[in-house]
Amino acid sequence: MIRPRRQRAGEGDDSNPLHDAAWLFSYADLMTQLLIFSILMLTVLGLKPPEKKAAPRQDDLLETVKQVEQFVKESGLADSMAIDRAADRLVIRMKSAILFGEAQAKLTPAAERVLSGLTPVLARAPSRLRVEGHTDDVPIRSSLFPSNWELSTARAISVIQYLEDHGIDRDRLSVAGYGEFHPLAPNDSADRRALNRRVEIVVLGG
Repeated sequence: MIRPRRQRAGEGDDSNPLHDAAWLFSYADLMTQLLIFSILMLTVLGLKPPEKKAAPRQDDLLETVKQVEQFVKESGLADSMAIDRAADRLVIRMKSAILFGEAQAKLTPAAERVLSGLTPVLARAPSRLRVEGHTDDVPIRSSLFPSNWELSTARAISVIQYLEDHGIDRDRLSVAGYGEFHPLAPNDSADRRALNRRVEIVVLGG
């Protein structure tokens, strides 16, 4: 006697809601992929840095650079002055010979020509200013300056005092003396030692 095959649950039974529902697997897979894609998009958008507009201080620094470059060009001081521009600062580099006598820290009359042209430009810039003094590596020993540190600092202070006396607020000013320890070039010739004897006005744009 042949027994009829027992029908499995859901097989051939139209009343079963899961009957012929293989499409649910594809649908669930699609929904999972969409969910993952949405999470990734939200993550990427959330981590994307906002666009930065040009800072007002940077605009001011660019304007100061233009005005200093124009002064150097018009004054014919290109051989004695240099401008070093970085993203967040401007360095106005002046050879000590146009500001001071040998081994001296008192401004010469010729220094007035240089600083009187720079001061109005620096006064208009809202940035802080740092004046740095530098020397070569030839030792100095005198009653006034026991070392190059004292000489470089005294020279920077002389420039600072001039800037303050001519209208730049003291709270914008700072001073540093580095002696022979931050040379631009090796101290192996007279010309290179002259490069290292300098005063720098650093216009801080950040």
